[in-house]
Amino acid sequence: MKDDVYIRGKNPMTKMEVRGTIISYLELASAQSVLEIGAGTGSVTVEIAKSAPSANVIAIEKTTTGCELILENASRHNVNIKVVNDHAPTEQLLEPSQFDRIYVGGTGRAFTEIMAWLEAGMMQAGCILVFSVITLESMNEIMSYVSKSEKYSGLEASQIQASRLENLGDYHYFKPLNPCTVIKCVYK
Repeated sequence: MKDDVYIRGKNPMTKMEVRGTIISYLELASAQSVLEIGAGTGSVTVEIAKSAPSANVIAIEKTTTGCELILENASRHNVNIKVVNDHAPTEQLLEPSQFDRIYVGGTGRAFTEIMAWLEAGMMQAGCILVFSVITLESMNEIMSYVSKSEKYSGLEASQIQASRLENLGDYHYFKPLNPCTVIKCVYK
């Protein structure tokens, strides 16, 4: 779906070129329970819910504005999403859930704490875990963590560098977007 079908406000939004890769890596055809951490405007969350209409979809977002945008975008696209207004890890999901898909769009510099929380009963065996990052430090932290742990297999990654056609007077040019790395692994 194009970016302009979402209400964005001032919150950051994962661009359509990156969303497509995230959705592909999540392999949602058989998804039953999906968690998104750092949901922003909900653009990825909405596409998850549309791609897996029978799945239970939960989005965690730390900002109230973001939570409102997620609910507005979910309503606009007629999908059902539970929104948790909190930082991850959160006590609002007190009981361990057995998610079979998890997308991490932001960690708020709490990557290690989030991974410990997820590994403490939030993921079922075979859970597909997907991250998107724009900083080298975050990419290195995730790659190092999952590649050194025996708890994960199937490591894949793509770096997306896209440009969009823009007007430049009577001419056109491709305006570059921020590059983004999408990382996938499977929890054993």
